[in-house]
Amino acid sequence: MLPNNEVRVPHPRFAQSAPRDITAEFTKAASKLNTGQLVKDETFTLFEAVGALEIMDSKMDSGYIAPGENLAQALEDDYDVQRPLTPEEVVGLMDQLLCHEVAWHKGHPLSQTLFTSIYLDKLLWPVPRTMDDARFDRVPSDSPLVNLVLRAYCLALVKACDFVHLRVATEYYYEEEDFVSQLYNRNLLSAFDISHFHRLLDQAVSWVAEQSDIDQKLKDAIHCRLVFRHEFLSALQQDVDVLETRSAENFTSCIAQLRPLTETVTLGKPVPDAFSLKIQRKLASTVPPRPMVNITSDDALAHLKRLCQDAIDMQQMLDYTGPSNFKTAIWTLLSRKPQPSIYIRCLLQALIVSNMTILGAVPVKQFLYDELAELVLPANILLESSTDEVEVPSDPRFQIAQRMDGFMKRFAQPFVDTVRCPCLNRCRMRRTLCHTLVDWDNLQMEAEEIDLELRTLSAEPPLQFQGGEPTWSFPLSSWAYHQKLVQFRLILQMGFELSIYSPEELPGMYWYLSHICSTHLGHIDRIRTFTVAARKRDLMSTGDRSGSSSQKASAFHRSFHALERLTTHIIAVDAFAIALHALYVVLARHNVLPSASSPQAYSTDRLRYEIRMKPFIPITLPELVPYEEYQREAGLEGDSDATILERASKAITEARKAWEATLANGAFIDDPSAPNQPPPSAIEEDWKRDVKNTMRACIGTSLAVEAAKKALSTASPTEDKSLNLEVIVPEVGSKSRWHDWWVVPQVSEKKSKV
Repeated sequence: MLPNNEVRVPHPRFAQSAPRDITAEFTKAASKLNTGQLVKDETFTLFEAVGALEIMDSKMDSGYIAPGENLAQALEDDYDVQRPLTPEEVVGLMDQLLCHEVAWHKGHPLSQTLFTSIYLDKLLWPVPRTMDDARFDRVPSDSPLVNLVLRAYCLALVKACDFVHLRVATEYYYEEEDFVSQLYNRNLLSAFDISHFHRLLDQAVSWVAEQSDIDQKLKDAIHCRLVFRHEFLSALQQDVDVLETRSAENFTSCIAQLRPLTETVTLGKPVPDAFSLKIQRKLASTVPPRPMVNITSDDALAHLKRLCQDAIDMQQMLDYTGPSNFKTAIWTLLSRKPQPSIYIRCLLQALIVSNMTILGAVPVKQFLYDELAELVLPANILLESSTDEVEVPSDPRFQIAQRMDGFMKRFAQPFVDTVRCPCLNRCRMRRTLCHTLVDWDNLQMEAEEIDLELRTLSAEPPLQFQGGEPTWSFPLSSWAYHQKLVQFRLILQMGFELSIYSPEELPGMYWYLSHICSTHLGHIDRIRTFTVAARKRDLMSTGDRSGSSSQKASAFHRSFHALERLTTHIIAVDAFAIALHALYVVLARHNVLPSASSPQAYSTDRLRYEIRMKPFIPITLPELVPYEEYQREAGLEGDSDATILERASKAITEARKAWEATLANGAFIDDPSAPNQPPPSAIEEDWKRDVKNTMRACIGTSLAVEAAKKALSTASPTEDKSLNLEVIVPEVGSKSRWHDWWVVPQVSEKKSKV
């Protein structure tokens, strides 16, 4: 025992150690590692890694003050915001701020874009309580160009950012990938009404128009920038109110102002001293200092033009004409290249569903019922609204209504999420589909249980096929299976778009796409069979005279039309996949496909198959194809090269005919009750362009097949699996890649070396 007044001082564990420089030893040891080889100590955890960061390092510590630098020099800039500016400098500053604004829209943080502006920093800090407080300096400048024109522009820009931030932050997006919502303890003037900003902009426009000592070209340049800011602010304020106003005037005016703005960019004189990274030291941030992000005026203006045009075109889908048309419009709009900006995608999320209504008018329940009626339950008692009015618990209609309400509550949100899923960026969309696929597999089993209960309540008669066992339609689970197969196909096709598959995997992946399409076609045939049987029963029981019979006939007609369109489209995809699969099999056999990496010491065909099929392993139906069967079918074992190429020729001919039929069907299902169909919209033109690009890819595939046939016919029989061919697999975005989903190889005769 130690006395109470005695303190034991611990001895340092490393008292005898001395620091030494191990740089040379470390470099020598690291030089013996192969490229890509990783050495990891299991005890070196994330905590130790973070603790190893050097705090007093200017690259990691934004508060670091270099030797000889005082606090005032570290935090404040010498730039004087009160200094008079020339009209050229005002134009240049406006353009620089516009570029930083667009960089923020593209996903860069405010700390690297707009918050590097000294003018904006003075406006926003300290936080202004009134509009008069929002000035560059508490003592106003004598220059109206600064105190009125530039101030009005900056304030309107900040308010526009407030509208964008509010919309994006309330929707589903991915931080750092799509958008950075961090405000760094700054306020974007959200408390002030838009009328204050409009008044300031109007005053600035009037002042500029009255000036006679400013060159006319510069006056026009400043004027168009102020008007653009006014119209852009009004357009962003409209937000979801577009459902009521149906007005695109503001965005149209923005596009009109972008033309003179583009023409006068060269008149501006940049003011680089008005932007500083020192402001990062005053922002509430936990990240290390980051460089300023600069984009060109051409990129910024092009992005803004696309944003405005997407907002205008988006209004063409605000009239609900059925679930198929609605989903086609959403997919087509969001498949544009480049993909619409995060603001447009988040605004579209809000328009798709809000307060359990679609487009602010159609209840989610009605949307789900329309989808069911269009595919599996046309004119069926399960979807009749009259069942909700029955109050007798013993009545089968009352019990049907209860079961369908339970189905709606369980399936409405997952179904709406499939419609909203395209609003994500393309990578996240595919990843989300891989997760929701498992959810829909479970939902299908739940739907099957509900079908069993409803079958008894609705007294559905079974069908008997050629003396087999009685078969029932299982409409709800059939619909869920259809949704799942659609997601299957999207996951596979987006893998081509995102360049996930290496060249040697293309034959197998196109075979699997064809396999899923064949499964889907068989399922649609089953749905059609039961729909035809239901139509026959309806005609036998009621005839075709009453008004209700006319409505039923219309419902069945729409269902048959939707199933036929769906069948034609999937046949086109299936045939094209068969053709590319056969072509790639021949090219792979003769070792003319470019390899992604060589050698692949840690990769085998089985391992690659397992990693590609990982999203499908938990799925019960359709069952995952065993690797042995996949290898046999995907490799077309036992078939000669000539047989395979002939198969490719027939398949690509069928694909071209099917895509022509798809194009003839149009993007949307016409409403027979409408006397005059509206003219083709921009979204419909995009859809047609997409199909035409696919048809161009079909033509390219035909040429590649013929080139392979020619090389095969001229090859020497003594040569061992070698063809005089040169094969190039075009990358996504290249001119020779006609469509992102169809990787058509460029096959040509190999040039002899002289």
